[in-house]
Amino acid sequence: MHTVIVKYQLPEARSRQAMFDAFTAAQGQFASLPGLVRKYFCYDEVAHCGHSVYLWQTKEQAEAFFGPKFVATMQDKFGATPEIFGVDTVLVVDGPAA
Repeated sequence: MHTVIVKYQLPEARSRQAMFDAFTAAQGQFASLPGLVRKYFCYDEVAHCGHSVYLWQTKEQAEAFFGPKFVATMQDKFGATPEIFGVDTVLVVDGPAA
């Protein structure tokens, strides 16, 4: 598996609710991505910084997704150029169900 962490600094403050609404509107586009196991939408309201964590079946599937189109979408939706970092996922441990 392969994990990708995306960080993007927003040019202006947005509320947690505004980000939740944006994330909710976007969640459907990720549900059918080939190879995507899981995606976390995260937001640091104090720092105005978004973070996303993606878990992919393969590095190749991740690399196919994070191209120029992804960067352009982030710039268009959030006015931010994302920092993208990928790493081999050696082990995943799930905690007890909540």
